[in-house]
Amino acid sequence: MNYLKPRGFQGKKWSNGCRYGFILPPVPLTIFRLNGYFFLNSELLNRTVPALILILLGSSLAAQTEVSPLWRTALGGAVISPPSVQAGAAVVLMDSGNVKALSVQGAALWTYSALGRVSPYLNRSPEGISYFSRTNGVFIAINRVGRELWRRNLGAPLSGPVVFGWDGRIFVPAGNRLFCLTISGRVLWQRNLGTGIALTPVPDHDGGVMLVLADAVLLRIGPYGQTMSLRLSAVPKVILPLGPGGEGGRVLLFYLNGGVEFADFRSPDFDRGPLPLPPLEGSPLAAASRGLRAALLLEGGRLLGLHGLSGEILWSADSRVRPGTKEQPELLYDERGVYVLSGSGASGFTEDGRQIWHLDLNGTASTPSFGDDGILYSGGEDWIFYAFKLEDRVRHLPQSLFGPPPEGNYGIGAPPPSSWTDNPKRWDETLLEKQLGAIKRDLAEGRMGVQELEYIAYLMEVAGAGQNPEISRYSPLAPVKRRVDALQLLALTGSRELVPFLARIFREDPDPVVKTAAAQAVGAIGADNDGAALSAFSDQVFYGRSQEQVLIAVASATGALCRYSGPPLSDLGIRILVSLSSPNRPNYVQNLAKRELETLRK
Repeated sequence: MNYLKPRGFQGKKWSNGCRYGFILPPVPLTIFRLNGYFFLNSELLNRTVPALILILLGSSLAAQTEVSPLWRTALGGAVISPPSVQAGAAVVLMDSGNVKALSVQGAALWTYSALGRVSPYLNRSPEGISYFSRTNGVFIAINRVGRELWRRNLGAPLSGPVVFGWDGRIFVPAGNRLFCLTISGRVLWQRNLGTGIALTPVPDHDGGVMLVLADAVLLRIGPYGQTMSLRLSAVPKVILPLGPGGEGGRVLLFYLNGGVEFADFRSPDFDRGPLPLPPLEGSPLAAASRGLRAALLLEGGRLLGLHGLSGEILWSADSRVRPGTKEQPELLYDERGVYVLSGSGASGFTEDGRQIWHLDLNGTASTPSFGDDGILYSGGEDWIFYAFKLEDRVRHLPQSLFGPPPEGNYGIGAPPPSSWTDNPKRWDETLLEKQLGAIKRDLAEGRMGVQELEYIAYLMEVAGAGQNPEISRYSPLAPVKRRVDALQLLALTGSRELVPFLARIFREDPDPVVKTAAAQAVGAIGADNDGAALSAFSDQVFYGRSQEQVLIAVASATGALCRYSGPPLSDLGIRILVSLSSPNRPNYVQNLAKRELETLRK
């Protein structure tokens, strides 16, 4: 059996993720199609060639016409960043400063105006929140229905795309600084890098980021701002962190002259410098990894599959991507295969390097994006947004309310005991006030840094030291006021890994003041990715008896969650708010719930 790759139909229409292409040999044989490929079996000698020609002509003459998009939509401007495809929508950043969202069927959903020029970077979080910046340094977050959530002046525009941490934190490169923000826009820490960023941050697969400075220093910065550095001989063209989630710290460095190096921050000898690997016959353009496997695109369009640790070339293919396009090409590597995305075209390959489709593109305004639904999204210089259906396959990943879960977690929801755990005086009012005050100051000044996990452990111990021993293993001696203070500070840390803990406090603590503070903390964090908090709120509203102050906190927190997280939560959230706005509720609760509902309609 011989495998026949589709070929020779540039710019032709595709069907079911594969173009029709075949070669008739001089002897009769059977041609059949399986999973998007054609196979030839010369042992089945039948007089089938004429019949096959008729079948193929009858079924695929239309397949040899010009490419037909699945749909196209006029945007009224040029797209300046790759489309962000997530949560059932494609969001694009326009040269006019507008952000537009379209459904995966091409219908216009909403438009947001930044009222100014914007940097060419837009990213969306798992909650569907879009992040971008104006060129004056104002960093903006808008939710999945186009409503502004918050803005913060970072003092400089984005110098690259943002990177999302495992618990919702955002790593934001702006000018010569790297900020770590919570989902609600609070600064956890920032680093002045001292010089320009040559290669912008990429996830390190350990919950942090890696980047390269203009003076050829490779930095690895962890989720709490802890930093490791490595001096390089030159600035690489591409860096590619390796490893499955939680096992990162290794990185391939690709240089303009084809040189390749490997660095391992986990090794005790990492500071001796990177190890050289076999050089490449070409200059790198883009790379992507999946675990310890890597894919690399070279100038001229050659695509390589590599073993990440050894640099061994596992396969090679022609991506058919033309060199010299103005847009930076990108690679996507997931369980479906490897995808080359560029302004001149896009190609899909199996994980072992077999090409399954190619599409030529002309007149693109930015690098296209390939969605989990098998659709390629591309903005044109003609101000038209195009969608091409190229594959029937979709990604099948473990799903939460907000799509695939993160690579790992920081353990913030269940940290190790704090250094105060065994201190017999830790519930002393003076010491509590002093320690909580110190944490509050560091949070207010954006100086959490490497102390973050210790601070969170201490705050959880104080917040959980209530009258119900089922909540916590800690001695129930902390005053209610200090427990409320601890809950308010936990809210400011912004980690969505804390939400299950806060939901448990809300469910199980008998004190209404503490319940109120727990609900308010959830609303301030703004995320409930597993629905734990809204489930607790729902049980309280529909089946419990609550004091007015608790219901007020539930209404406010529910509104905040719906605004931040949108449709995955808003169905239950709206039912909660409708119930709270009914005549049998206290007047203030009714009015607040109605106001929250009104904000969701805008």
